[in-house]
Amino acid sequence: MFNTKKPKTETLPDASTTPTRAKPRVTTTDNTQRPNTANSQEKTIISQGCFIKGEILGTNDISIFGKIDGAISLKDNILTVEKLSDINANIEARVVNIIGRVVGNINANEKIIIHKGGFVTGDMNAQKVILEDGSYFKGNVSMVENQKIESAATKEASKTQTNKLV
Repeated sequence: MFNTKKPKTETLPDASTTPTRAKPRVTTTDNTQRPNTANSQEKTIISQGCFIKGEILGTNDISIFGKIDGAISLKDNILTVEKLSDINANIEARVVNIIGRVVGNINANEKIIIHKGGFVTGDMNAQKVILEDGSYFKGNVSMVENQKIESAATKEASKTQTNKLV
């Protein structure tokens, strides 16, 4: 007549003690998802409140919202200088997107894009250079054809070799 069985209750693990791991989602330009592997590209973000003085070297794409004073070297990656950022540095990257302010020379293996509102003072060297309406640029442009940008040491060595052959 009386039900003496206790109702079955289930305890859930406490969310604060259970580690969770979010899988990074990386998409390519054709909107297909790449598998999550050790060499998948991730993006580094330097926030608006950050100020870095010195040299930045990396193997990830970087978006900068803060202020940098020094040098940035991302030979095979993409650098994005976001709106309100202030960069006083020489830059070397595969692709450089500029929406903020850059003072310094820029070398890109593929292209440099100065978007509307972007501001650049310095020399640029890339295969493609794109200046959108509303962007500002003061300096020199050198466009190379289908070859990676050579470092200063490599250029100096090739000049010396050329001089010896003549």
